[in-house]
Amino acid sequence: MPVRPLILAIALCASGHAAVAVPYVLVPDATNNVITGFTQASGSQIAIEGKFPGEWLVLGDFIDSGSISLVRHAAQVGSQIWISDQLSDTVHRFSAQFDVPRYLGSFALANPRGIGVINGEAWIASGGVGTAGGIARYSFNAEPLGIIEAEDPFDFTPLGSGFLTANIIQSRLEFFSGAGVFQNVWSGPSSLDFPLQIIRRTAQGGDEIVVVGNSDPAPGLFRYSAADGSFLGRTFTIAILPFITISQPRGVAELGTGELLWSGTQGVFAVNPTSGTSRVLYTGENFVCNMADTVDFAKYCPGDLNNDAFVDDTDFTIFAAAYNELVCPTLSNSFPAGCPADLNADGFVDDSDFTYFVKAYDTLLCPLSP
Repeated sequence: MPVRPLILAIALCASGHAAVAVPYVLVPDATNNVITGFTQASGSQIAIEGKFPGEWLVLGDFIDSGSISLVRHAAQVGSQIWISDQLSDTVHRFSAQFDVPRYLGSFALANPRGIGVINGEAWIASGGVGTAGGIARYSFNAEPLGIIEAEDPFDFTPLGSGFLTANIIQSRLEFFSGAGVFQNVWSGPSSLDFPLQIIRRTAQGGDEIVVVGNSDPAPGLFRYSAADGSFLGRTFTIAILPFITISQPRGVAELGTGELLWSGTQGVFAVNPTSGTSRVLYTGENFVCNMADTVDFAKYCPGDLNNDAFVDDTDFTIFAAAYNELVCPTLSNSFPAGCPADLNADGFVDDSDFTYFVKAYDTLLCPLSP
């Protein structure tokens, strides 16, 4: 099929998708294979036309439900949301679009857990890489970049010139240099057991590292000084619901109210760090909610087809090949999974998509965080 003419005049007058400027917190509901969403400002449930309250993404709408096992973390990687499926040894990629996320493909990784961006790379904590577990490094387009050796890390977070890991074997936080070399045991003495997620927050007394301590005898949110690792205290996570009391957290995120969002069995809650009082954000029967992460859908960059934070000639090459095919290409045609060139998600790559692409191409730099 000959290449169709590109309608530049129309493209240059086009307007892109409306940006969603409100940050949200995404939390996987691992029982129902749903990625739930909450406003970061207050913890109110995400509201999208045609979806249930609190529902951002239903994985089974895109992926065979029988292949999904334990959805652990949903985190922003450039213009995408990466989702770790721990027991299925898989990471799923979706476009970071507020109302119409598109499936962009999956890749295999043994025992994936926490996901984050450090030094312009996507890192994933894994219990199945390296000699005793480690961190798998990827480009934003899911190209493998290497492995950092670390003992059974569940999560990590940048700190100063290096990063911290949550070692679930030793139940402690460990500090690594920026080059990925173990430096020391970082966390001060505490009753922390089975640390899952790590975040950094600004509190009245200074920056804190908050860690999810999942296991008895003292589950809760453990707080340490970001400056020196000294233990500051434990925020109890207790939610009393009909027929069940929940105390063992699995994920954490900071809300604009000063509360800490925490997830566990039967739902998602918000706790006042001072009083220890929790309120319900999302709950129901047979829910198991996991790690939490703040995302910014306004950073979605529709023309960045290879997810490298630029809309340039490399993306144009991908777009032009898909445009020539018209019908949305599949992997068998050697196009990227999920047909990212179909910018309006109608199953075709045509002039409507090109209007969006040219606007992004003219801007060049995507609105992504460093």
